[in-house]
Amino acid sequence: MNAPLSNHKSFVLDTMMTRIMVLVADGVSLTTLSSTLEPFQHANAILGYSRFELQLVSLRDKNPKTMAGICVSCDAQSSEVLGHCNVVNRPDQVILCCGQILKEHDKGPMRTFVQRVVQSSVPLFALGAACSVVAAAGLINGEKCAAHWKTIAPLGEKFPDIKFENVLFTGDGKVASCAGELATFDLVVGFIEKTCGPRISSEICNHFLASGKRSGATVQLLNGDALICEDERFQHVLRIMTETIETPISQIEIAHRVGLSLRQIERIFARHSFDPPSKYYINLRLTRARQLLEQTRMPLTEVALACGFSNLSAFSKNYRRVYGATPKSTRACFTGKYLDHVESISGLCT
Repeated sequence: MNAPLSNHKSFVLDTMMTRIMVLVADGVSLTTLSSTLEPFQHANAILGYSRFELQLVSLRDKNPKTMAGICVSCDAQSSEVLGHCNVVNRPDQVILCCGQILKEHDKGPMRTFVQRVVQSSVPLFALGAACSVVAAAGLINGEKCAAHWKTIAPLGEKFPDIKFENVLFTGDGKVASCAGELATFDLVVGFIEKTCGPRISSEICNHFLASGKRSGATVQLLNGDALICEDERFQHVLRIMTETIETPISQIEIAHRVGLSLRQIERIFARHSFDPPSKYYINLRLTRARQLLEQTRMPLTEVALACGFSNLSAFSKNYRRVYGATPKSTRACFTGKYLDHVESISGLCT
């Protein structure tokens, strides 16, 4: 029988202490890492004692490098915390802290670590690329998984039985998936709020100059327009457009769903200097098409259908209008970084 998770660095026994084990993968962004660690550290500062104790664990190298090339000093390697443990020393929460791409040499150690975490019944937060790992391992309840918006399209095509959602984070008490980056802050602060109450979480937000903790169901920013325009009516229209890329609906139907007239929606878009709603909708679909062209090997006809174009001719015409190139030429020069990531993750299922 596999030994449960252990804790290489002994935690001080304290009934009020929550033990957090953070697995740091090579290539994690500083944004994701700091958004994971600093809210806990500031909560301790507010409370005046170590309510949360953090243990940093690496997958392979003792000092993994962030995307910015900065080494992170970890307390132990994952292989050192997988055995010789009793229930008392188990962490209360494990956080898989990854960038948006998981390196090939980290695939095996990550799979092993996740399996041991699950066997030990320790709740798990999966950030960034770790979302695809837990999804591929069949750990996502309800077949829904959050993922960074750049990876949603290719992952959705690779794993059709899993709904990769365009939200900050989602999940139940045992496994939660998070898009990473700044969404990590909202997930961690929400966890702290459940543990310590809203006053502490509010003070943390104030310290980091955050307007507040966002809900996990908050839609990610697909483009700068969502950040520029805070109009909730525009946000609602954008969400509907994004959710119906594969099966586009009419402008009248969009207006009906948001409870506005078509003319009102047109005025909202014009007021913020956006393209007319119909053109804006098509461009959203073409943005998704470009992601699929660059990040998957889907045939062009399938890309067209996945983005709501009934034929390749109409798709190519609109694509050239926006990008000045054909879908075929875009496919020919794509880098394959995300494709390599998705295909490496799919190997975790086998």
